[in-house]
Amino acid sequence: DFCGLGQYFHEWFEKLPGNVSAGEWISGRACDLAAQVIRARGTRAKRAAELLPDRARVLTHCNMSGELLAIAQHCAAMGKDFAVIATETRPYLQGARLTAWELARAGVQVSLIPDCAVAQVMARGEVNAVIVGSDRAAQNGNIINKLGTFPLAVMAKRYGVPFHVLVQDPRSLVQGIDVPIEERPGAELLNFQGQQLMAEDSIAVRYPAFDVTPAALISRFVGFDDVYTPESFRRKYQQQTAAVPRSTRDESKYLLIYGMPTLDQCEYLVRALKAEQASRLLIPEMRPEMWGVHAVAPALLEQNAPTTLISDNMMGIFFARGEIRKLYLYYSRVDQQGVSGICGSLLALGLARAHDVPVELLASDSVKRSTVDSDVSTFMGKSICPTGASIFPLESEVMRRELFEKS
Repeated sequence: DFCGLGQYFHEWFEKLPGNVSAGEWISGRACDLAAQVIRARGTRAKRAAELLPDRARVLTHCNMSGELLAIAQHCAAMGKDFAVIATETRPYLQGARLTAWELARAGVQVSLIPDCAVAQVMARGEVNAVIVGSDRAAQNGNIINKLGTFPLAVMAKRYGVPFHVLVQDPRSLVQGIDVPIEERPGAELLNFQGQQLMAEDSIAVRYPAFDVTPAALISRFVGFDDVYTPESFRRKYQQQTAAVPRSTRDESKYLLIYGMPTLDQCEYLVRALKAEQASRLLIPEMRPEMWGVHAVAPALLEQNAPTTLISDNMMGIFFARGEIRKLYLYYSRVDQQGVSGICGSLLALGLARAHDVPVELLASDSVKRSTVDSDVSTFMGKSICPTGASIFPLESEVMRRELFEKS
């Protein structure tokens, strides 16, 4: 929080003694502050560790600047068995390049999944807690964090997994909706280590960098001074009543496609735009194989369909904003358990159900294609899994019949 940090420096300059070296004096204050931050974060990490069960299986997203490692160390001191499942965190892959790397290097058990697999690991009972950081917290308990945090919270609520957040003093921020969400250039999604996923002028791209998670989805707020429930957090910090967020459902404009449509279904989807009063087709990357990039988006572009590409962890923010009119979900098999689809199908369906968005099931393309990526160990054919981290074994996802029934 650079604004908050700047306040410290402003105060130091105002109190600067006249008989000292300014550089040395300010440097000393900065070093003292850094030491305080390290101590405070260590204490906060211990509070988070105390929330975890004796056999902790923690799902995390993005990177918490080393604090997850501190939680692991406190768990070890408490005799708790601690292991982490880290999302790769597109588009910069901070989960793979930073979180998994730092944990593996320290000897902490960590495995890697694509962002779209969060519902799968929760549904399989592989996770008993979610811990994430927050770039900002609001007085009403909303938190703003790396894009993809909100869908984790929605799925945690669905599958009964505690969702804990490391927070800071919200200061003057009343509610999460007051924070303008930065839209980053599409080129950042389409380029990786000098390689292009698709030509930048061939497809529209959306990249909102953060999303907002409502307090109602959060189990515990772990602060520098205490642990809070949503209610106790608001009692301490809320200075004024948050305004009711304006609904954006009338501004819906996308049809979300998840899975592999056949060629004739691509034509059907183009016609569906008019029928559903939508303006564009929204295509996630569909990791790990990148079906959205390699197969779905190119096929739709050949039909001159207005197509927008996103990373898998962006689905949540478009549902939250009410911008998705309908989900077209493609399945590969139907049996007594339900319907099966590719990795990420459970997440797309869960988000649609949580936001009362209609779902249309369609049979997927059965043509087998090979891609440069077969699992999350690589991205665009380049290794992203750090030494010492494992790859979590993924399965095709079974969407049970009750998920399609109205609640």
